[in-house]
Amino acid sequence: MNERQILALLKTGQVVFHYPLKVHFQEGGGDFGVSVPKRNFKRAVRRNLLKRRVREAYRLNAGRLNGRIYDIFIYYIGKEVEDYERIDKSVAQVLDDLAAR
Repeated sequence: MNERQILALLKTGQVVFHYPLKVHFQEGGGDFGVSVPKRNFKRAVRRNLLKRRVREAYRLNAGRLNGRIYDIFIYYIGKEVEDYERIDKSVAQVLDDLAAR
């Protein structure tokens, strides 16, 4: 996902919150992006760890969308490094919400 696509999604897309994630989405081409703010996690190692966890949770739970195609941008809003199980649960809840729409 490039910067122009992200800005358009943030401007026109809908939002779902499931702590520790804020998810912007809209019907579209199936693009996916993840952001972890440098403001909350100064060390790149922590940011990369969280991005890997979110991407893996999305990869494993993508089937919950039941064939629907969305542009999805996930923003990590937590202040602490959450364990994988918590992130996986949040991603699953978000995808279930999107599938129900």
